[in-house]
Amino acid sequence: MLGFLADHKSSLLIISGAIPGALLRMQVSKKLALYTQSKLLGLVILNTVATFFLGFFLAIQPKLEFISSNQALYLLLCVGFLGSFSTFSSFIFELYSFSLKHRLIDFFCMVLFSIFLGLFSVFLGQYFGNL
Repeated sequence: MLGFLADHKSSLLIISGAIPGALLRMQVSKKLALYTQSKLLGLVILNTVATFFLGFFLAIQPKLEFISSNQALYLLLCVGFLGSFSTFSSFIFELYSFSLKHRLIDFFCMVLFSIFLGLFSVFLGQYFGNL
């Protein structure tokens, strides 16, 4: 049994971060839907927040000894939690739905806004992490 845990430590760390990330995404998504009246805007906000924190974490990682030498924390937070908190599969599903409904303007706006805001928020997170 312990051999299994040692062999699958990375997977268990990712799972341990992914579960709370997915649960938080679900709760935040419900709240955003109440305030924004738009499921799509909620997706963009969630993905932007996740990419901001990814950039921030990656910026502070080399500065803090306990983080820079800790691959487990990276797997738990960046891959597990933030990977699950962001909503790439939902994003792709919405794009697919737009294409099926021939809503090409919505399709391209969603792609451009999501990519632009995602890149901008990673850079912003790194900027604040480097202060």
